[in-house]
Amino acid sequence: MANRPKGYGYSREVASKIDAKYSEEDELEVVAWISSFVQSSPDEEGKEAFHAWLKDGQVLCQLMNVLQNGSCKPNQPYTGTMQAMKRNKEMENIGMFLSAAAKYGVKSEDQFQTVDLYEGGNLGQVQATLYKLSSVAMKNGMGEGIGVKIADENKRNFDEQKTREGRNVIGLQMGTNQVASQGGMTPYGLGRQLTGPNLNSTK
Repeated sequence: MANRPKGYGYSREVASKIDAKYSEEDELEVVAWISSFVQSSPDEEGKEAFHAWLKDGQVLCQLMNVLQNGSCKPNQPYTGTMQAMKRNKEMENIGMFLSAAAKYGVKSEDQFQTVDLYEGGNLGQVQATLYKLSSVAMKNGMGEGIGVKIADENKRNFDEQKTREGRNVIGLQMGTNQVASQGGMTPYGLGRQLTGPNLNSTK
């Protein structure tokens, strides 16, 4: 399905932009990272091989089970002749991986859609999701990852006295009388008043 026509006009332009997000350098990093956890690797390098390697969801579920034991239980590889049944089981595997990844800590907005992988239409997003998964795994102590390290939460606990003191502080956004004000300024529209002891005296 990855070789099907990308459409015409605007549809083809959008498909080309999505396709351009796929990175061969990222592919090498993602493959090396996954292979460090599971005994599997693509038959060769390249986008098509990467797609074929992950398409049935088996490798992804194996990866999740290493990161979090028993979190992803894929269907057994389908050996029948019904392509519709094979498609459904493989897409279910991808869905189970995504659910397990969400429970593990990968945000839904950082995940690819099942069809992005199965149909091969947005493998760049698949790579991005695996980078996010690596970041979460690294935070959870699963070795060195390939994604950006997630900062630990710096949660602060203040006692009740500190909390009450904070309520009594008036922020500058609420206004203040401790700095410059308009006191003594000439009202708008009023002529300048030139008065003084020498100006009003008559000789």
